[in-house]
Amino acid sequence: MAPGGVAGRAGLFGTGSDIAVFAQMLLNGGTYEGVRIVSDSTVHLFTARASGSRALGWEVADGSHGAGNYLGEGAYGHTGFTGTSIWIDPANDLFVVLLTNRVNPTRANTKISRWRQALADAVVSAAASAR
Repeated sequence: MAPGGVAGRAGLFGTGSDIAVFAQMLLNGGTYEGVRIVSDSTVHLFTARASGSRALGWEVADGSHGAGNYLGEGAYGHTGFTGTSIWIDPANDLFVVLLTNRVNPTRANTKISRWRQALADAVVSAAASAR
């Protein structure tokens, strides 16, 4: 990684708190704490299904790729090389963030796939029980 947390080969870096703010902003249609960050039409454009199971930069939840089985219609997310994932579910007004280091101790560690799905399912089930 290059100094300052920026690397052309490896996506974005952030804290759990920052990612939660980002996810909540998307759930709010582009606003956070009353401040408009992006337009609601931009959020819709980038999160609507574009082709197959893809939106523009996002995967549309369909029970695979770590989305679990219970995310609502219109949920979208992304998975990362080190096992990270984020799923945003407007229908259930929730998001799921998983930060991991799957490549520890080696890249052969593939167990994260089932954990991503189990976490997403557990969060949606817990939220439904709380309502």
